[in-house]
Amino acid sequence: MNFVEIAKVDEIPAKTMKGVSVNGKDILIANINGNYYALEGKCTHAGGNLSKGKLDGKIVICPRHGSKFDVTTGNRIAGPAKQNETTYEVKIEGNSIKVNI
Repeated sequence: MNFVEIAKVDEIPAKTMKGVSVNGKDILIANINGNYYALEGKCTHAGGNLSKGKLDGKIVICPRHGSKFDVTTGNRIAGPAKQNETTYEVKIEGNSIKVNI
């Protein structure tokens, strides 16, 4: 496993998300009720930047065409996207948020 630090816990308060770029990948990190989730940061439909979208509960809405994804699973909830998002394992060490890339 190759866990890489991508953010600090205090950078992503509850019910918010943040986009980061690590090792050439755009990753979206979301804090849902104190649990952190990581998924591909580009929409599977047309590459919209999900970190510029809206977080509604555990659903991120793409700002380009409105595709919706569950940040806890990466599952597509509504189109026009037809594919799920890739998710990444997250672990917290102290104040560090690390993702297995």
